[in-house]
Amino acid sequence: MNIPPYLTLSYWFNPNPAPLMPWADRFLPILFSVLLFVGIIIRLVTLRQGLEKMTKRALIRAGNSLIVYGLFGLLLYLLTFERVTVLSARIGYLIWLALFAWSVWKIVKYVRVDIPAVAKRREERERLEKWMPKSK
Repeated sequence: MNIPPYLTLSYWFNPNPAPLMPWADRFLPILFSVLLFVGIIIRLVTLRQGLEKMTKRALIRAGNSLIVYGLFGLLLYLLTFERVTVLSARIGYLIWLALFAWSVWKIVKYVRVDIPAVAKRREERERLEKWMPKSK
């Protein structure tokens, strides 16, 4: 039985891993640079546009996450490219992917759950305040 190298701990925790495959060596810096660039664009859009408060918060969260994970990914790639002992272990990419997925999940949850809940509460409050006496 031949176990793929991706399923062994020595592949992920090797302090001196082999260089990346040629396609990954080209793809990863492009991916991380695109994340960084899109994050900067989103942040610039939120500064200029007159957006609703909750939408603006969601875009700021997304922009900040993309900038942070783009920079962190470029740092990981630099450490791998320079073959820095221990810091270039493949586990860094798994940690990066897990943190990125967690961040995306939090943003999606905010957009799909929190924003509609706040809108519903605001609508309910406005409906009730319509009948309350107004101060003179």
